[in-house]
Amino acid sequence: PGKHPYGDPRFTEYLDKHTDNKDGMPDPDIVADASSIPRPDASFDFVISSHCLEHCQNTLKMLNEWLRVLKPGGILFLILPHADRTFDRHRKKTTLQHHIDDLNNLTDEPDRSHIDEIMAGWSKNVNFETDKIEYKRQWGADVWDWDFRFRNDVIHFHVWTQDEMATILQYLELQLVYVVETVPERNDSFLTVARKPC
Repeated sequence: PGKHPYGDPRFTEYLDKHTDNKDGMPDPDIVADASSIPRPDASFDFVISSHCLEHCQNTLKMLNEWLRVLKPGGILFLILPHADRTFDRHRKKTTLQHHIDDLNNLTDEPDRSHIDEIMAGWSKNVNFETDKIEYKRQWGADVWDWDFRFRNDVIHFHVWTQDEMATILQYLELQLVYVVETVPERNDSFLTVARKPC
């Protein structure tokens, strides 16, 4: 949820894994990884995720967990970085087949298969040298310190636009309710809203 979470706290349980992280929520309702939520099936009317899914190496596994805790007819709100408007702009969009392969093949070990592609893409950004300095200032680690990135989930495994995400949600047999290319308060983001079948 970060420092400024979405969702009215009277009706929302906040989950965070990295409570001591500079971007983390210090006192969430649930301290856990979003891929294994300690709640029963069909517990929630809605699930909101903002800039989390790209940090998860197994997208379909994560989404299936969120759907598990969502009630039939419940709503999934996803705010995600738009691939063309972030530092990932030079990376190839992640295909549905890639996510299916990840679901079938990945273990819980860190997926290091994206490192070369990430480095190649990020290095093409005009402001990359400045970005490296800013990253070091914010995180206290070198931009290519992969052990730090995996330990703190500071890595974008996959990149999308609203089109790729709509394809993923339809593959999971969700009903698309709303898709918008730009979130007004997050110019670097898109939004997809989908409903779990009843």
